[in-house]
Amino acid sequence: MRWIAVWAVLVALAACDLSGSGGEPVSATVYPTPRRATWGEEVRLNLPWRAGSSLRLSLAGEPTPIVRSEVLGTGSTVIFQVPSNLWGGPQTLELTEGENRATGSLTVLGEGVGTEALLVVRPEVTEASLSQKMASAGLRLVPNTKGEVLVPLGGASGPCAGRLAQVAQASGAPLAIGALLERLEAAAAGLVVDLDGIVGIDPLTGYDTDQSPSPGTSPIDARQAIRRNPSSNFTGAGTTIAIVDTGVASLASLNLRPGADFTNLETPNPNQDEYQDGLGHGTAAAVLAADAAYGVAPAAGILPIKSCDKNGKCALAAVIRGICYAVAYAEQNKNQKLILNLSLGSDTPSEIVYILLKDALMKRGVNGIPVVVAAGNQWAIRTSKKGTLHHFPASFGGNRGLSVSRDPARRMTPLKGLLSVGAVGLFGSDYRVSSFSNNGDFVDLVAPGERVRSLRPNNTQAEFTGTSFAAPLVAGAATVVRQASALTPLTPEALELTLLTNLTDPSGLGDAPVEARGQGLLDMTRGP
Repeated sequence: MRWIAVWAVLVALAACDLSGSGGEPVSATVYPTPRRATWGEEVRLNLPWRAGSSLRLSLAGEPTPIVRSEVLGTGSTVIFQVPSNLWGGPQTLELTEGENRATGSLTVLGEGVGTEALLVVRPEVTEASLSQKMASAGLRLVPNTKGEVLVPLGGASGPCAGRLAQVAQASGAPLAIGALLERLEAAAAGLVVDLDGIVGIDPLTGYDTDQSPSPGTSPIDARQAIRRNPSSNFTGAGTTIAIVDTGVASLASLNLRPGADFTNLETPNPNQDEYQDGLGHGTAAAVLAADAAYGVAPAAGILPIKSCDKNGKCALAAVIRGICYAVAYAEQNKNQKLILNLSLGSDTPSEIVYILLKDALMKRGVNGIPVVVAAGNQWAIRTSKKGTLHHFPASFGGNRGLSVSRDPARRMTPLKGLLSVGAVGLFGSDYRVSSFSNNGDFVDLVAPGERVRSLRPNNTQAEFTGTSFAAPLVAGAATVVRQASALTPLTPEALELTLLTNLTDPSGLGDAPVEARGQGLLDMTRGP
């Protein structure tokens, strides 16, 4: 009897210790599996204590139901489903039970995410060896419309020297995209060009240009609004602006370079812009950047890169190829400087786009390629979803950085030299941040983006609304700064700092917070 009593006490003590409720409070970091998941996908978390019925889980600050929990050694495994009302991008995780607390982050795969994935493999990897690796993991390579399986990205160095592959599940029960990415990451280890960009989802991105101008706004002459000095000797000569968009029409007022079309591989035409039945998008952006009458840098060249279709959708594979086409152009034309304009975006981050931009910005010194991106147009609908609103690639320039693995050394740090641009409208004689323009720590500055006058592909004037049209104004300004600093060339990071310090004015924007206006309105009165 005595031994039975002692055994009972020991069992009771063990149970008490394992639960964590009788000892010191537990504080831990948790890493979800998969670490990226789409709406409705199941996610697992391992806790260092045995969870009880009082366990509470929140994702992006919102209470989230626990599907089930299982005992795992001295701890527990908790399973939940990603709610469908969350913004894409990194969202915070928190689990609490009594004084025990665990925190972490889950990257939510949001709008437009498909069922396939992308990876950039090293140049020496053969199609046969890659196919064998994929097959052993229950995956298969998907050819593009021209039948190509491994597509050269065209660069001479860096990740753009690699080749792009598209991957899907081969057979078996359908995998959610987060689970497919985990499987692909394990299968592709050692074959890819960069650990940070081992895989990337294949979302359709867009730019939400169908914005209605706010009531009471007036049309904007952009050159007048940013107070471009008409007597300036700097016009952007010697620099080319790559417009990754819907194509750029062959207008006589634009200095066009030979471009590329990644939306129609059979009959490519980068100078055809069919967006919205002739309204155009890439054309209007190019005009605001470098047109003789409307543009900020009228002597700059335009490199038209068509990565988006007539409906305003941009397959990630086409965007990746577009960025690398610009990089290859810069490598082949060293007598010209290049600036990259991306008036597009998604709430889902692509690690591949991150490593391409990181290479272009940070690994080439004064020959680096500054990147100007639209901040996005979702702010007016921010209450429709929960969590932190992200817009990529703009959010790659934010202050937080993104965690991509359990290894802190692989954290995706904020990109320097990437300029994220919000929009303003003209209300009477005052400029105000547009109601649709995204707010966040990634917004660097604002420029005219409501009822901005530009040109359609047929060379007639129209008004355009969206951060897509604010971005190329900043690209033009960056081009002018680059020309003015030709004797003492600037790295992309230094150019960003110079522009934000000298060509922005925070006054006159009312009480707009810094997360809405950044450093202020683009203002070229103090510029070259």
